[in-house]
Amino acid sequence: MHPGARPLMKRSRKTALVLMGSAPLLLAACAKQPEVQTSEGLFTSVEACSTETMNPALCRQAFDEAQAQAQADAVAPRYASREACEAEFGEGQCATRQHAGHSFIGPMMAGFVLSQMMNTRGGAIAPAPGAGPAAATPGAARTAPAFLSNQSGWLRPQAGPGGATALARTGLQPDRAPTVSRGGFGRSGAGRSAGG
Repeated sequence: MHPGARPLMKRSRKTALVLMGSAPLLLAACAKQPEVQTSEGLFTSVEACSTETMNPALCRQAFDEAQAQAQADAVAPRYASREACEAEFGEGQCATRQHAGHSFIGPMMAGFVLSQMMNTRGGAIAPAPGAGPAAATPGAARTAPAFLSNQSGWLRPQAGPGGATALARTGLQPDRAPTVSRGGFGRSGAGRSAGG
Protein backbone atom coordinates (compact mmCIF):
# COMPACT_ATOMS: atom_id res chain seq x y z
CA MET A 1 0.00 0.00 0.00
CA HIS A 2 1.27 3.46 -0.81
CA PRO A 3 2.20 5.41 2.34
CA GLY A 4 0.04 8.37 1.33
CA ALA A 5 -3.10 6.24 0.88
CA ARG A 6 -3.69 5.55 4.61
CA PRO A 7 -4.94 9.09 5.63
CA LEU A 8 -7.25 9.16 2.59
CA MET A 9 -8.80 5.83 3.63
CA LYS A 10 -9.41 7.14 7.16
CA ARG A 11 -11.15 10.24 5.80
CA SER A 12 -13.27 8.10 3.44
CA ARG A 13 -14.34 5.86 6.32
CA LYS A 14 -15.26 8.86 8.48
CA THR A 15 -17.26 10.40 5.62
CA ALA A 16 -19.07 7.11 5.03
CA LEU A 17 -19.93 6.82 8.74
CA VAL A 18 -21.24 10.38 8.85
CA LEU A 19 -23.40 9.78 5.76
CA MET A 20 -24.68 6.47 7.15
CA GLY A 21 -25.53 8.17 10.44
CA SER A 22 -27.63 10.83 8.72
CA ALA A 23 -29.52 8.38 6.45
CA PRO A 24 -32.18 7.46 9.08
CA LEU A 25 -32.92 11.18 9.59
CA LEU A 26 -33.44 11.68 5.86
CA LEU A 27 -35.66 8.60 5.64
CA ALA A 28 -37.70 9.72 8.65
CA ALA A 29 -38.25 13.15 7.08
CA CYS A 30 -39.40 11.51 3.84
CA ALA A 31 -41.73 9.15 5.69
CA LYS A 32 -43.41 12.02 7.56
CA GLN A 33 -44.31 14.04 4.46
CA PRO A 34 -44.84 11.79 1.44
CA GLU A 35 -45.95 13.41 -1.77
CA VAL A 36 -49.62 12.72 -2.36
CA GLN A 37 -51.28 13.06 -5.75
CA THR A 38 -55.02 12.93 -6.31
CA SER A 39 -56.98 13.04 -9.53
CA GLU A 40 -60.43 14.61 -9.28
CA GLY A 41 -63.07 14.99 -11.96
CA LEU A 42 -66.68 16.19 -12.14
CA PHE A 43 -68.79 14.19 -14.58
CA THR A 44 -72.40 14.50 -15.74
CA SER A 45 -72.65 10.89 -16.97
CA VAL A 46 -70.97 7.51 -16.85
CA GLU A 47 -70.10 7.92 -20.54
CA ALA A 48 -68.32 11.25 -19.99
CA CYS A 49 -66.38 9.76 -17.08
CA SER A 50 -65.42 6.69 -19.15
CA THR A 51 -64.13 8.88 -21.99
CA GLU A 52 -61.84 10.84 -19.67
CA THR A 53 -60.68 8.07 -17.32
CA MET A 54 -60.75 5.06 -19.68
CA ASN A 55 -62.30 3.06 -16.81
CA PRO A 56 -66.03 2.40 -17.51
CA ALA A 57 -66.43 -0.08 -14.62
CA LEU A 58 -65.09 2.39 -12.07
CA CYS A 59 -67.25 5.18 -13.53
CA ARG A 60 -70.41 3.05 -13.34
CA GLN A 61 -69.72 2.13 -9.72
CA ALA A 62 -68.88 5.74 -8.83
CA PHE A 63 -72.14 6.92 -10.42
CA ASP A 64 -74.20 4.33 -8.51
CA GLU A 65 -72.54 5.19 -5.19
CA ALA A 66 -73.00 8.93 -5.76
CA GLN A 67 -76.66 8.42 -6.63
CA ALA A 68 -77.20 6.46 -3.41
CA GLN A 69 -75.54 9.28 -1.46
CA ALA A 70 -77.63 11.93 -3.25
CA GLN A 71 -80.80 10.26 -2.01
CA ALA A 72 -79.62 10.10 1.60
CA ASP A 73 -80.93 12.75 3.94
CA ALA A 74 -77.44 13.15 5.44
CA VAL A 75 -76.05 14.45 2.13
CA ALA A 76 -78.86 15.95 0.04
CA PRO A 77 -80.11 19.41 0.97
CA ARG A 78 -83.68 19.45 2.27
CA TYR A 79 -86.40 21.96 1.43
CA ALA A 80 -89.82 22.60 2.94
CA SER A 81 -91.46 22.84 -0.48
CA ARG A 82 -90.83 21.87 -4.09
CA GLU A 83 -91.07 25.57 -5.06
CA ALA A 84 -88.23 26.53 -2.69
CA CYS A 85 -86.03 23.73 -4.04
CA GLU A 86 -86.80 24.56 -7.69
CA ALA A 87 -86.04 28.23 -7.06
CA GLU A 88 -82.43 27.20 -6.50
CA PHE A 89 -82.02 24.10 -8.68
CA GLY A 90 -84.46 24.70 -11.55
CA GLU A 91 -87.89 23.53 -12.59
CA GLY A 92 -88.25 19.76 -12.61
CA GLN A 93 -84.89 19.29 -10.84
CA CYS A 94 -86.33 18.44 -7.40
CA ALA A 95 -88.07 15.35 -6.07
CA THR A 96 -89.63 13.99 -2.90
CA ARG A 97 -87.34 11.45 -1.30
CA GLN A 98 -87.80 8.79 1.36
CA HIS A 99 -84.93 7.89 3.66
CA ALA A 100 -85.00 6.05 6.99
CA GLY A 101 -88.74 6.58 7.30
CA HIS A 102 -88.58 10.33 6.60
CA SER A 103 -89.66 12.14 3.45
CA PHE A 104 -88.08 15.34 2.22
CA ILE A 105 -87.75 17.41 -0.94
CA GLY A 106 -84.31 17.73 -2.44
CA PRO A 107 -82.51 18.33 -5.73
CA MET A 108 -81.73 15.53 -8.13
CA MET A 109 -78.11 14.64 -8.71
CA ALA A 110 -76.79 16.46 -11.80
CA GLY A 111 -73.36 14.82 -11.80
CA PHE A 112 -70.77 13.13 -9.62
CA VAL A 113 -67.25 13.82 -8.42
CA LEU A 114 -64.70 11.00 -8.69
CA SER A 115 -61.50 11.36 -6.65
CA GLN A 116 -58.64 8.87 -7.05
CA MET A 117 -55.28 8.59 -5.33
CA MET A 118 -52.45 8.46 -7.87
CA ASN A 119 -49.38 6.23 -7.89
CA THR A 120 -45.87 7.67 -8.21
CA ARG A 121 -46.01 7.46 -12.03
CA GLY A 122 -49.15 9.60 -12.19
CA GLY A 123 -51.58 6.77 -12.98
CA ALA A 124 -54.69 6.23 -10.88
CA ILE A 125 -54.64 3.36 -8.43
CA ALA A 126 -57.23 0.97 -9.83
CA PRO A 127 -59.30 -1.38 -7.66
CA ALA A 128 -58.99 -5.13 -7.98
CA PRO A 129 -61.35 -6.70 -10.56
CA GLY A 130 -64.82 -7.18 -9.09
CA ALA A 131 -63.98 -5.15 -5.99
CA GLY A 132 -65.24 -1.76 -4.88
CA PRO A 133 -63.33 1.36 -5.95
CA ALA A 134 -61.58 1.66 -2.59
CA ALA A 135 -60.44 -1.99 -2.52
CA ALA A 136 -56.90 -1.49 -3.89
CA THR A 137 -55.82 0.99 -1.22
CA PRO A 138 -57.93 2.55 1.52
CA GLY A 139 -59.14 5.85 0.11
CA ALA A 140 -57.85 5.02 -3.39
CA ALA A 141 -61.15 6.14 -4.97
CA ARG A 142 -64.01 8.16 -3.53
CA THR A 143 -67.17 9.50 -5.05
CA ALA A 144 -69.71 12.16 -4.17
CA PRO A 145 -72.85 13.50 -5.81
CA ALA A 146 -72.84 16.92 -7.45
CA PHE A 147 -75.79 19.29 -7.71
CA LEU A 148 -76.19 22.19 -10.14
CA SER A 149 -77.55 25.33 -8.49
CA ASN A 150 -78.95 28.25 -10.52
CA GLN A 151 -77.30 30.67 -8.09
CA SER A 152 -74.09 28.98 -6.98
CA GLY A 153 -73.04 26.70 -9.83
CA TRP A 154 -71.78 23.17 -9.12
CA LEU A 155 -72.06 22.06 -5.50
CA ARG A 156 -70.77 18.97 -3.71
CA PRO A 157 -71.16 17.63 -0.16
CA GLN A 158 -68.39 18.59 2.20
CA ALA A 159 -67.91 17.81 5.90
CA GLY A 160 -68.52 20.89 8.00
CA PRO A 161 -67.90 21.72 11.66
CA GLY A 162 -69.08 19.06 14.10
CA GLY A 163 -69.21 16.41 11.36
CA ALA A 164 -72.30 17.89 9.68
CA THR A 165 -72.46 17.70 5.89
CA ALA A 166 -73.09 20.84 3.85
CA LEU A 167 -72.95 21.69 0.16
CA ALA A 168 -69.87 23.59 -0.98
CA ARG A 169 -69.08 25.13 -4.35
CA THR A 170 -66.56 23.30 -6.51
CA GLY A 171 -64.31 24.84 -9.16
CA LEU A 172 -64.11 21.59 -11.15
CA GLN A 173 -65.26 21.88 -14.76
CA PRO A 174 -67.75 19.18 -15.77
CA ASP A 175 -66.71 16.45 -18.22
CA ARG A 176 -63.13 17.70 -18.55
CA ALA A 177 -59.87 15.87 -17.95
CA PRO A 178 -59.49 15.28 -14.19
CA THR A 179 -57.45 17.80 -12.24
CA VAL A 180 -54.33 16.37 -10.58
CA SER A 181 -53.33 17.91 -7.26
CA ARG A 182 -49.93 17.36 -5.69
CA GLY A 183 -48.92 17.85 -2.08
CA GLY A 184 -46.17 16.90 0.38
CA PHE A 185 -42.52 17.96 0.81
CA GLY A 186 -43.76 21.55 0.98
CA ARG A 187 -44.84 21.48 -2.66
CA SER A 188 -48.31 21.90 -4.02
CA GLY A 189 -49.69 22.54 -7.44
CA ALA A 190 -52.29 21.47 -9.94
CA GLY A 191 -52.08 20.17 -13.45
CA ARG A 192 -54.33 18.59 -16.01
CA SER A 193 -54.25 14.87 -16.62
CA ALA A 194 -56.12 12.52 -18.89
CA GLY A 195 -56.71 10.25 -15.88
CA GLY A 196 -55.79 6.63 -15.63
